[in-house]
Amino acid sequence: MIKYLLSILSVSILLFNGETNLIKSEPAPTREIQYNINPFLKLDFRQLRDTIFTMKDNFIEVNLSTQQATMYSRDGSIYNFPVSSGNKHIEKGMETREGLYVIQYKSKNQPSVQFDNTMMLNWMGFNGGIGFHALLGNSYYKYLGKKNVSHGCIRISREDAKFIYDKIGKGTPVLVHKGSSMVKIGFGKSGEVYKYYSFSELSKIIPGRYNEIYNSRYFSILNDKLLIDEENVWHSGLPIGNAELIPSIQNLKPSFLWIDKTKSEEEKLAEIISGKEKSDFTLNPFLDSRNNKF
Repeated sequence: MIKYLLSILSVSILLFNGETNLIKSEPAPTREIQYNINPFLKLDFRQLRDTIFTMKDNFIEVNLSTQQATMYSRDGSIYNFPVSSGNKHIEKGMETREGLYVIQYKSKNQPSVQFDNTMMLNWMGFNGGIGFHALLGNSYYKYLGKKNVSHGCIRISREDAKFIYDKIGKGTPVLVHKGSSMVKIGFGKSGEVYKYYSFSELSKIIPGRYNEIYNSRYFSILNDKLLIDEENVWHSGLPIGNAELIPSIQNLKPSFLWIDKTKSEEEKLAEIISGKEKSDFTLNPFLDSRNNKF
């Protein structure tokens, strides 16, 4: 009987000590979460542009408002040159049309059928009968970079025409605008994934992408990288949208609200634009877009 009572007492002591130890045990240390509110919430997105890519080594941008143009090269070099574009108020004249084009045709000496076989030097056509070219004589030089006096083409100096002619090839993108283009050109890289569509498909897809930006949904859509060349951009060109319609705020998915503080600003932007949702990107599980449907 005594042994039985001692056994019960021993078990009770063990249980009591176990409870005591359980109550006194220290909580497991927690890892401090490092996060910041995404700085992109504070940005003014009116400078946002859609990017279309080229595998060519150059592209040209023409600003009709300033009568200035720039050739950008893959090696990082930039070549600025003055122009004189079309004027619809002169006889047989027409305004040079805005749009995204590519060089379709080149000729060292191209006679103008419409204007008494006037010789156009270093002709680089991109919009039907519209293109870059120089002329004999210097009388038009005084208007370059100052006034649009051509019949529709983009006149440039003989020196600039030769330099550019020797640098660019068929398929080189030409972006013509008045300062409010929704699109910009980027250089494609080998190893990257791009979407290649026909001209008719691009004519529908690109305006749809602009509408997503107009409606503040740029970061909520799959941002495919579109590739253009001489095969999928016709003479009529592609639309360039109106940047003045871009709102200052773009909607961000909940997973973009909280970001890793250790990432650089470039890495944060790359993560957002790529649309990827990595485990170390969202540090607040209640704001993780993987738990939500859009």
